[in-house]
Amino acid sequence: MAYKRLTDFLDRLEAAGELVRIAAPVNADLEITEITDRVSKLPHDQNKALLFENVEGSAFPLVINLYGNPRRAAWALGVEDVDDLHTRLGKLIDPRLPKGMNAIVTRAGEMLGALRSVGLGPSLTRKAPVQEVVITENPDVNIMPILKCWPHDGGKYITLTSVITREPGTGIRNVGMYRVQVYDGQTLGLHWQRHKGGKEHQEAGRDQQQQQIPVAVVLGGDPAAMWCGSAPLPPNIDEYLLAGWLRGRPVEFVKCVTQDLEVPADAEFVIEGWFDPNEHRLEGPFGDHTGFYTPPDLFPVMHVTAITHRADAIYPTTIVGKPPQEDVWMGKATERLFLPLMKLFMGEIADVNMPPEGVFHNLVIVSIKHKYPGHAQKVMYGLWGLGLMMLAKGIIVVDADVNVQDLAAVARRVLETVDWRRDVTLVDGAVDQLDHSAILDSYGGKIGVDATRKPARPAFAAAAPLPAEQITALVGQNWRETHQTLLVGLDKNSLTPKTAIQKLWQLCPDYNIIILDHTADVQNLSDAAWRTLGNVDWRRDVLISAGEIDHFAPDGGQRGHIGIDATSKGAADGHPRGWPEEIFMSPEIIELVSRKWGDYGIK
Repeated sequence: MAYKRLTDFLDRLEAAGELVRIAAPVNADLEITEITDRVSKLPHDQNKALLFENVEGSAFPLVINLYGNPRRAAWALGVEDVDDLHTRLGKLIDPRLPKGMNAIVTRAGEMLGALRSVGLGPSLTRKAPVQEVVITENPDVNIMPILKCWPHDGGKYITLTSVITREPGTGIRNVGMYRVQVYDGQTLGLHWQRHKGGKEHQEAGRDQQQQQIPVAVVLGGDPAAMWCGSAPLPPNIDEYLLAGWLRGRPVEFVKCVTQDLEVPADAEFVIEGWFDPNEHRLEGPFGDHTGFYTPPDLFPVMHVTAITHRADAIYPTTIVGKPPQEDVWMGKATERLFLPLMKLFMGEIADVNMPPEGVFHNLVIVSIKHKYPGHAQKVMYGLWGLGLMMLAKGIIVVDADVNVQDLAAVARRVLETVDWRRDVTLVDGAVDQLDHSAILDSYGGKIGVDATRKPARPAFAAAAPLPAEQITALVGQNWRETHQTLLVGLDKNSLTPKTAIQKLWQLCPDYNIIILDHTADVQNLSDAAWRTLGNVDWRRDVLISAGEIDHFAPDGGQRGHIGIDATSKGAADGHPRGWPEEIFMSPEIIELVSRKWGDYGIK
């Protein structure tokens, strides 16, 4: 279904008990973040969208956590369950010819409906709700209740954005969900990474010596149109075509009042302006979805020329940080929607999971209909060559009978089948620009793990009992065992991680070993997985036990195990780039929110 405006979606959420209105006064500096962070980590039935009706210093209410559980994320994109996205697109692009007249008529109807929903051209209106109020004289974005998300952020940030540009020369539109830093009321920082469409438009403008490239920051509207800016579409595919298909009708546009761009007519706010592709300013730091602060770097500067908004506008926003947050479910919708496209290129794929602990780009688990030796490796390389999947730092391939959404089942299969000497593929390649563990900016070691069954291989022997007292004497009390793996919180002043791994293998040679910082909570498996996946360069930080493999031996010899240094790194660890600060909320804000919790009305 299509929502005419954001409030239509909020009405549905409120009627279903998925929205909490908060009348108590709140501050946009950190307080809203702490409230939302707590709610985002509640079970799904307690995790609500939050409408703050009284934000200090602004006349506009603020809504957050709109997509923050699977139910709301599905409703936002016009389905009842996020898996319906996979089913719906899979039927539309099924390459098999329909059999029988009924199937042909059904397929024709689906195709016609898809064409109608995306439209034959842009639908323009002269009178748009988002232009009920037009500010061109001294526009100031600070009329909006913009958040300072985390204590050490470089300033306030506009987050749940649709940033619209057109490529100089071709006029092709790009829509990206990029964070926007507020320097002052009329000067903003545009954070688009080197792999994104906005960056390509910036480079095209520089090549053509264009000094003022129009840009618009859109906030609100139909939640499907809002989400589409985050979708990893192929180059030059208009995100609003996808939005139209999801909504079942085309997005309606209006011309900007000061820039040569079109924006969704039913949005809540639009910030119009321009940027010079040669003008840069330090942006950041910013508490990012990796759970760490992205360090300051140079990014383009937007100069605001107008602000337009509805007379009764609601400011939509989001926060990111240590998972799970709202972006987990926005990403899960992406995963479900793009699974049919992965299957279109690689028909052996059964299912895919990008778990929250991997923050999208650090881990992809894929199940396949395994047919021949090396099939898993074929899929790994295929995924690394498929659009933004090139940024996947780790890929685990299992057989189709494993439910990849069940992480415990995946862990069991890995333990049952993987010989780390011969079932691992290590490569160097592109990684996300936010990956702080890579040795080089946006380039580092990646891993592929073949966890499919190998019928000719003898079963692995059971692990020997752990010598607990000796382990404690070596590394201290902060360790645990799970899935034949030792998790160790290590004081690196007493022992280096790789030395600890070698010494632990002398005590327990049948175990995989993961070394974390001494401050890590090894009892929290989700946190340990997040730290491991984020803190590792798979070329630099891995040891494999049992020496070289003999591929021609009937049983391959002794089974190999993996040791992983997942600690924070510095120059002494072979990491020359510096290490980012982990995100924590300030104690004062934690105390404030705890004291006021009863006033918020959150159950």
